[in-house]
Amino acid sequence: MSPRCLQALFSRFFDRIGSLCLAAALCAWTGAAAAAPAANGDSIQLELRPRVCTLSARDDHCDTVVEAQWRSPQDESLCLVIVGRPEIKRCWENFSEGQYSVKLVFSEDLVVELRDPQLHDVLVSEAIQVIKEALQLRRKRRQPWSIFN
Repeated sequence: MSPRCLQALFSRFFDRIGSLCLAAALCAWTGAAAAAPAANGDSIQLELRPRVCTLSARDDHCDTVVEAQWRSPQDESLCLVIVGRPEIKRCWENFSEGQYSVKLVFSEDLVVELRDPQLHDVLVSEAIQVIKEALQLRRKRRQPWSIFN
């Protein structure tokens, strides 16, 4: 993996950690950590496949089957939605687990959310990161020379 790809990956990782720390601090400060939606959201697990889509230098979009699988310790009524794609929605009524797969084409990070049936509250959110391979420029081993320079 090129240094630019690694830098982009680490940058996104640390941005996400920073926002999670900020959210945790805000919840602790306002006393919202004991609220029911936050406790409910922590118990639901959402897994996406693939987790990352790596584009080569000649590709401009991911064309793949996205698989989402969720689990909860108790029965839930919820809907799976893809941010920016209102036509994609799958809902479950009183289930403790579910799965959904769909063939998608995308060029930016794809955010998948589990929401309440009215689609107001986000219970869990995961993203498939799109990593674009940087063009690697090869340096010549030695500088060209000329007796005229």
